[in-house]
Amino acid sequence: MLDFLHRAITVDTYTLVIVAILAGWGGVLTLHVLSRTVLALIFVPGFVLGALCTNYAFELAGFHPTPDRETNVVIACTVGMIVALFVLLICVRFMNAVAALGVDHYEFKRDLKTASRT
Repeated sequence: MLDFLHRAITVDTYTLVIVAILAGWGGVLTLHVLSRTVLALIFVPGFVLGALCTNYAFELAGFHPTPDRETNVVIACTVGMIVALFVLLICVRFMNAVAALGVDHYEFKRDLKTASRT
């Protein structure tokens, strides 16, 4: 696990710049689509982690879609961000469902007052 984290984080400057640009634009697009600043700020580290992990997985598996190394970095980071987006959206949906269950079972005092009047 430590080897994975070490190799995923210690990458060259080009990869870091591509990850930063893609994650930044992903955060901006998320902010515009969801209109939630905090959620966009939470998604950006997820995008970075997804991009770095997929870049590492592509190198480990020896998967090179093109002969150009720079293009492979961009492809790997983009695929990683897409996968991270799906994982983050599933987590948000799950947390919304859990929160809705908690609110559905909670009785508010104003509901109790209106129920006792009728």
